[in-house]
Amino acid sequence: MAQSRNRNSGIYVLIFHLSRDVAAAVGRLGELVFQTGWYGYVGSGKSGVEARVRRHLRFHDRPHWHLDYLLLLGQPTAAVIGYTDDSLECPLAHYLEQRCQVIPRFGSSDCRCPGHLFHSPEQASLEDAAVQGLTVLGCSPILYPVEWNWDQTKI
Repeated sequence: MAQSRNRNSGIYVLIFHLSRDVAAAVGRLGELVFQTGWYGYVGSGKSGVEARVRRHLRFHDRPHWHLDYLLLLGQPTAAVIGYTDDSLECPLAHYLEQRCQVIPRFGSSDCRCPGHLFHSPEQASLEDAAVQGLTVLGCSPILYPVEWNWDQTKI
């Protein structure tokens, strides 16, 4: 059973929108071009999934994860969270890979997945895929709306 006993650890898909095509330097991946549309980033928080999502939603002068580079350019809208003690980040990424366009190597430097970032032209199809993937993996997904609370114009 995938459900977490402590409702602390889990996996998530952070959903955000890029309103225009952008090129971004992403750590060791170098310069990448991202198309306008909706993106879902698959991650995990073994000692606190909600804290991990909140961390992504804070401004950072020095990006740490691949996602930090891209969030400087986008608008986060939702996080789909599944509470689990199991390591299901990669299985969720494989599920989304069958339904959305994978961004190669993004967010998967510590595993063998093709990538942990996915693109979709539509918000609803990305959110639905995230919810379905978590359900298939035995998690009870919860979709949380998120607020972006820093001023992007100051970058």
